[in-house]
Amino acid sequence: MPTKAVDLVKLISATQEEVLGSNPSRTYALLVNDGDNIIYLGMGIPAVTNRGIRLNTKGGNYEINLTNPWHGSIHAVTAALTSSLTVQEW
Repeated sequence: MPTKAVDLVKLISATQEEVLGSNPSRTYALLVNDGDNIIYLGMGIPAVTNRGIRLNTKGGNYEINLTNPWHGSIHAVTAALTSSLTVQEW
């Protein structure tokens, strides 16, 4: 059982940023777009609009788990204004 969890909300803009760093101990992560604009994720590379994993507005999400593992960094960007990204990791 993990002893430390990440629970945060990030405001994503047109300037891509790292939302989770590499974590070799990651067993689970959930990224949910709570905003009004589409978010794109870059896995281990900078996020680019219209590429990578697309999170649709108001609930679009991506889950990392034991059957879908990823231990590298995760980056995010949006093409329009800003959008809110909720992040859970353990």
